[in-house]
Amino acid sequence: MTMQPNRNETYIPPPATDKKPYWGFWATIGFSLLIFILFSLLQFIFLLAYAYNINSGNITAENLEHILKSLGLNGDAISVAEIPSALIGTALVIIIAYSRKTLAVKDYLDLKTPGIFTLLKWLGFMVLLIITLEAVNIALNRETPDFMEKVYNSATNLPLLWFAVVLMAPLFEEFLFRGFMLEGLRHSFVGTAGAIIISSAIWAIIHAQYELFEVFTIFLIGLTFAIAKLRSGSLYVPMAMHLLMNLSASVLMEISTVQQ
Repeated sequence: MTMQPNRNETYIPPPATDKKPYWGFWATIGFSLLIFILFSLLQFIFLLAYAYNINSGNITAENLEHILKSLGLNGDAISVAEIPSALIGTALVIIIAYSRKTLAVKDYLDLKTPGIFTLLKWLGFMVLLIITLEAVNIALNRETPDFMEKVYNSATNLPLLWFAVVLMAPLFEEFLFRGFMLEGLRHSFVGTAGAIIISSAIWAIIHAQYELFEVFTIFLIGLTFAIAKLRSGSLYVPMAMHLLMNLSASVLMEISTVQQ
């Protein structure tokens, strides 16, 4: 016998969820740190595999440190390590954003196509910034960072290095810092200003291979990228600016190499 519902019984809706759309401050920092650690570990593994291959397996505990240090300045080794690590790191960002289950990934990370005028405006601003920074370097008589010169001059496969530096590095770094980290932080107690500063500072700090002047410059560029992303509402804008910046640096390195 089927029981009929009591029509006089008051309907009680299920409790509304108070789950916020974005991961909170500590979760965002924690996941970002985890992704970067895994990215770095993958780079180490790929560098180790590259070292094993070029040394025909002749690697011992005594020469391992020396080999890895030398490969850390080898353009071919860096390319081989950067490309798969960046792809996997970007996939991890997408997976963790998706796992929040409150927003579509394209909304969480602002993967929205910008208007052509908006894109051109920010790219034009980036061109002016690149020219300004180069003028400052010339005025201060600052030379190209030694790290960049060693990496570029050691590369025997320049197209692969350019692909890694110009495309893959901006892809991963923008997904992590201006996509996942910036959005999570700005929807936390630190607010928009705090999110811009924190994400830019952490992005600058991970570039420890450069001198303090370059790290500070990277911090300022990070602020610019974050503002561009928030003003345009599209992660593709700072990604394009980052790509343009790395492309211009690669072109200048090529010009410098030819003139030597």
